[in-house]
Amino acid sequence: MKKNMLAMSFLAVSGLWAQTPEVVLSPVDHLYVPAGFDNNDNVELVVTGYFPNPCYARNKVEVNVKDSKINLKVTALYRGEDKSLMCPQMLVPYKEVITVGNLQGGDYEINVNNENGNGLKDSITVVEASSNSVDDNLYALVDYVAKDERTGEITITGYNFSDCIQLDKIEYLSNKKDTISVMPIMKKVSSFCPMKMVPYTHVITPPSESIKSDKMLLHVRTIDGKSINGIFEVK
Repeated sequence: MKKNMLAMSFLAVSGLWAQTPEVVLSPVDHLYVPAGFDNNDNVELVVTGYFPNPCYARNKVEVNVKDSKINLKVTALYRGEDKSLMCPQMLVPYKEVITVGNLQGGDYEINVNNENGNGLKDSITVVEASSNSVDDNLYALVDYVAKDERTGEITITGYNFSDCIQLDKIEYLSNKKDTISVMPIMKKVSSFCPMKMVPYTHVITPPSESIKSDKMLLHVRTIDGKSINGIFEVK
């Protein structure tokens, strides 16, 4: 017991005893709003920003939907008061893929960290679904989206979980601003579906000419009802 007390005293005096981090609003830079959600979908939004130094870390996102407003509170943990830590001035990028969930059809106003009027604002339209099914299409199982900076080629990579289905087509939907939704649609070619998990890579050609920003979000729908999201420079 005495040794433990001495060790705790040494850590406190030496500055190695971690202080409780402060919860602060994250500095938000951009809000990406994919198009094409209906009232059967799981609505997702993407927020990006930069921490001013490594003493900030992602914490959580609070989502509040009331009537026609979607309020998002993106917070970070700040450890800068801990004098034992080094906090060099350097921009640390972060990305939050935010699950809003299922919404009724209609127009919504989106506010991000807008408590003091310095946050982000945008809007989204959720349309009425054409059927009661979870989705009109069967999407591919996607693990990640990547861009070869040397060739400019963009690929999606994942697994075909059975050889009874294969890629039928890839459709794109742009919000005409900064986001392209990518929908890798599968088709069934056999009634016998043994699980095989065969890896694949597909080259995609999103219509980047529709993007009016220097960066675009590729929001790739996947079979589990969510998405894979990558942000790339537009040249």
